[in-house]
Amino acid sequence: GVENRHRRHSDLNQMVHDWVSKHGFELFPEKQFASKSLTCVKNNLNIDIGSFVKTLKEKKKISIDGGYGKIKGKTFRISNMGDETTSSINHLLDALDEVIKDFLPS
Repeated sequence: GVENRHRRHSDLNQMVHDWVSKHGFELFPEKQFASKSLTCVKNNLNIDIGSFVKTLKEKKKISIDGGYGKIKGKTFRISNMGDETTSSINHLLDALDEVIKDFLPS
């Protein structure tokens, strides 16, 4: 039901937020304004987001959003809504882990 879907979105969102924190990124919005279905990540580590998104798509066949408008290149977005599951988010986060290492400062 709806309550279970909301709980699942919240749990998956926390998984993504944990990944963000683990890699030294920050949320773009203040925590109290953050969405439960989509994580907007601040590019506080100044990685090349365009190349990161492109490499993720080429190597892992996974697409994430590289920001848009005034925040293009300053953010990237990871969705955890719809029919995503713990398994699908783990798959996404594992792929992000494999690709991000080449973009993080040493």
